[in-house]
Amino acid sequence: MINIGAQLFTFRNVLNELNDLKSVFGLLREEGGGSAQLSGLKFGYDAAECRALASDYGIELPLTHTPWKKIREETDKVIDDHLALGACMVGLGMMPGEYKNSDGLKRFTGEVNEVAEKLKAAGLLFGYHNHAFEFGRAYGDERRIFDVLKAECPDIHFIFDTYWCYFAGFDPVRELEGLKGRARCIHFKDGRKLWKIPLIKAVGDGKLDFKGIIKAAEDAGVEYALIEHDFAKDPFEVTGRSLRYLKSIYPAKN
Repeated sequence: MINIGAQLFTFRNVLNELNDLKSVFGLLREEGGGSAQLSGLKFGYDAAECRALASDYGIELPLTHTPWKKIREETDKVIDDHLALGACMVGLGMMPGEYKNSDGLKRFTGEVNEVAEKLKAAGLLFGYHNHAFEFGRAYGDERRIFDVLKAECPDIHFIFDTYWCYFAGFDPVRELEGLKGRARCIHFKDGRKLWKIPLIKAVGDGKLDFKGIIKAAEDAGVEYALIEHDFAKDPFEVTGRSLRYLKSIYPAKN
């Protein structure tokens, strides 16, 4: 069963202190959500205190998005914080720009492998969140960047973003089929596109086939699916509507 919840990046403009999480966790509890990804927070927090607050609402915190510099340079602290959260994964939101060239990509895969090994020894996973550019050809390579990461980083898990895969011109269902055992936490995101303009919508309001996506996600071993909207004017309305739609097509699970 997939635990469906929310990516807190969606709520970044309304989360200014720890207590602000109560309204989000309350929404999730009311609408049947069971998890949240810590990302986009404007405040520091004590991991154990944050976990306790989430637990009061029955919410799990399986992963974060953490800056690459912090992951690499403060690995031990990152590990301690994630273990205190009860998380299973340390997530990176995007490849930093300095690696977006041929030599940089080789350096990035090497550094990912070093980090993933340290996290694995502590019982944690390293997760990489894709956007659309990873589905383009790698620098000086016929493979897609996404495929280079899959092949060169055997311990990488993908925080697979359904919408950005679709936006890049690929089928999320088919891509998930190739991620069995390597996508414990993913993002449920829907939308359309107008030429090269992303039009992100609540889940169920866009073009993506979420019945097919859910089936492929279950087959791939996904445990958590976090609803995300990059540009939500009203994150509570968008997330609530997304949860209600998903409950209507996945009724026995959440």
